[in-house]
Amino acid sequence: MERMATAPYPDSLRELPLLAGLDEAARTTVIHEGFPRRIPRAAVLFSEGEPAEGLWALLSGRLKLVRTTPQGRELVLHLVEPGQTFAEATLTGAAVYPATAASLEPCELWFWPRERLLALLGAQPGLALALLGSLSAWTRRILTRLELLTQRRVEERLALYLLARHGTRPVPPGSTVHLDIPKHLLAGLLGTGPEVLSRTFRRLEEAGILAIRGRSIALIDPSRLEDLAHGGS
Repeated sequence: MERMATAPYPDSLRELPLLAGLDEAARTTVIHEGFPRRIPRAAVLFSEGEPAEGLWALLSGRLKLVRTTPQGRELVLHLVEPGQTFAEATLTGAAVYPATAASLEPCELWFWPRERLLALLGAQPGLALALLGSLSAWTRRILTRLELLTQRRVEERLALYLLARHGTRPVPPGSTVHLDIPKHLLAGLLGTGPEVLSRTFRRLEEAGILAIRGRSIALIDPSRLEDLAHGGS
């Protein structure tokens, strides 16, 4: 892992939700307690079960947070985008990282060692509240993921994903959604295997709901896709 030059620090750090509630002096103090890192594509930042060293913020690139099931399958918990922090749980007593973080493309990050950040919490109550809020958001996200993976069929998960990727409602027939991640990664995000995902795409295409054009997915019948997302058949 390469350490980047430390001055000046990126302006994007000031826009992190974690630091948004601090005044300028406090924000600068917190930023200066961390330092930058850079990792190449397909690198492991930390592994599930390793000693937790601190808090991370992603400045550029993309990361995946994954856990390995007892069957050896990779389950994608979250795709980390620029402007997000992660590994907050390591500041609340967790001795190890609960998941593996691996880069999907070259990444620039900001890292706060656990000891430095904990020392700041007493002097920066706004930071402590922000960390609690971030932990709460992560908890809600994980609970939503668990509900999705345990109570929804793969077809429903895929329909929800495609509609979320499209964003706007209503969805005009023939609208296109571009998959910006490989299908094996999408399978992990949906809690299934690549073969099952391929069969699911094929079934929806044969049913006239989708048309697959490489990484572009045409939503031929959005109303049926909406029904599927809401638990219909």
